[in-house]
Amino acid sequence: MKASGISHSARLSPLQGETVWTLDGDAVTETRGRRSRRFELAKLKSLQSAEGGAVLTFARGRLTIPAMSYTRGLRPENRAASFSTFIGAVAGAAAVTTPGARFRNAGSPIAEPLIWMMGLLGAGALVLLLFAATAGAWSLGVALAARLVFVMILAAGALPWLNRSARNMDAN
Repeated sequence: MKASGISHSARLSPLQGETVWTLDGDAVTETRGRRSRRFELAKLKSLQSAEGGAVLTFARGRLTIPAMSYTRGLRPENRAASFSTFIGAVAGAAAVTTPGARFRNAGSPIAEPLIWMMGLLGAGALVLLLFAATAGAWSLGVALAARLVFVMILAAGALPWLNRSARNMDAN
């Protein structure tokens, strides 16, 4: 599948010029001003796509392509139409060129904050135990820390369900 001339452009920063990504047969070319980088699809290891952008991981580098762009007046502009067309063409060309590459949509947007919440609850339980032990109220500290750990266990129980729904969305 030779998809040629399909491109997507975005301004990564209000202070930079526009960056253009072009699919040229068996390579993705990133052009910003005079500087140009070429990434061969044969060396593609993985393509992770999400609503806000995509990350292409190659043998010697990584390419991040956003769906949003800046316009004049520092306003964000959604260029999802050209982004989805471009990423679809790249995925189609890469599937033919590199059969061993992994393609996946990014995980659930709720999973990462849930993991942070679990870590903070665990740290809070430890600090609570430490303060209760230094104050001589060990039994009160254990009782309060147990409640924090219980909420952390409930969140850990919900985590596999979030990943399962993300996998089901990838399959569709």
